[in-house]
Amino acid sequence: MKKRTIHATNFRKVLELFRNNREQDAEKLLKIIQEEYLELYNENKELRSQIKEVADILDLASCMEFDGQKYWIDEDTEKSGPYCQVCYDRDGVLIRLQEKEKHWECYSCQNLFVKMPTGNVIHKSSLKKEPKPPLQLFK
Repeated sequence: MKKRTIHATNFRKVLELFRNNREQDAEKLLKIIQEEYLELYNENKELRSQIKEVADILDLASCMEFDGQKYWIDEDTEKSGPYCQVCYDRDGVLIRLQEKEKHWECYSCQNLFVKMPTGNVIHKSSLKKEPKPPLQLFK
């Protein structure tokens, strides 16, 4: 990683160069500072994007529900799925299972998940979940 040199002393050097009528040297130093600033800006933008991605993954993980063989996404207003337990646990990838007459099938890993006889319904806690406040990453 390249050493970053943007700090107040560089701006002070630019000011001194202008005061000493060394405009060309001051312009060169300003261009260097600008390039370093743009590198830092792009790195910061990329890091913020990575943080948002991690926060989204954590938020999704808090909505995942496992019924003993498959995953479901259970948000307050709707439930979606099912998703392959093998693909999610192994690779962290949500692959929607395809419904067949007596089983669910994952087209990615080819695993089969037997349908439970009617009456075996996923029971959620009777206690209402308190909605989690949004995760604040930046202020």
